[in-house]
Amino acid sequence: MNQAGWIPCHRFDRWKFRNAVLELGQDYSSQFRHIAFALQNLRQGDLILDGEIVALNERGRASFQELQNRRTSRRPIVYYVFDILHRNGRDILDLPLVQRRQILDAIGTHFSDPLRLSPQFRTKLPALIKQVKTLGLEGIVAKREESIYLPGKVSDAWQKHRFNLESEFVIGGYVAHGKNFSSIIVGEYCGGDLYYVKRVAAGFTPHLRDQVFNQLKPFVTLKCPFINLPEPNRSGHGLTADRMKECVWVKPECRCELEFVERTHSGRLRHALFRRLLS
Repeated sequence: MNQAGWIPCHRFDRWKFRNAVLELGQDYSSQFRHIAFALQNLRQGDLILDGEIVALNERGRASFQELQNRRTSRRPIVYYVFDILHRNGRDILDLPLVQRRQILDAIGTHFSDPLRLSPQFRTKLPALIKQVKTLGLEGIVAKREESIYLPGKVSDAWQKHRFNLESEFVIGGYVAHGKNFSSIIVGEYCGGDLYYVKRVAAGFTPHLRDQVFNQLKPFVTLKCPFINLPEPNRSGHGLTADRMKECVWVKPECRCELEFVERTHSGRLRHALFRRLLS
């Protein structure tokens, strides 16, 4: 592949800026005033930039949880720019990426925090993958040098490679749905107690869902096996006492393997995906 480079990344959400902080047509300038102010004072003409807002943890790595909690977090929040779509009345989406990047690099010489230019790497892929995994980053993006910008479309000229974590967990229940379930409820042991960590709905085919459901049915019990439930509804997604009424509990006899992006500060899993039952 003829690539402009591999770009390490934490998430793949895009934020476009034109004198404001925008995502999918929504104006978030009031939530990221320092970024909007920096863009307004960049004085490089009329621009539409594409990039990603990132909250950095104490090790300088992107933290999705810190970004979610940006109203209370004291961690720095910056804007990594990786493309340019428009400049001074001219759309440049049809220019090859290598030319768009040259324009962006020139503008990037005027950046100062919280604006940052997303780095590119021209190197062999295995070595880069090893380093990205060592640093605990979420993945990389590869783009062809000659590729144009296709807003809202999937193209094989841009490829995303995500490196998730894997681990084993205990199934302690499920959320009933019809004659089956909508999600399983998983946890892990700590000091002999089972702690809830996630409801998992992704990763199931119809056949796999039936297989898991049949495996769990003999272990149904009235007692919740998790020591840390119910939980407060701070995020709007908590497994509260009311939501627990929809749950069917099972004895913690079955284990599964999950794939997930990261753990939050409280030990919860982000973007968990069911992989398989374990014997």
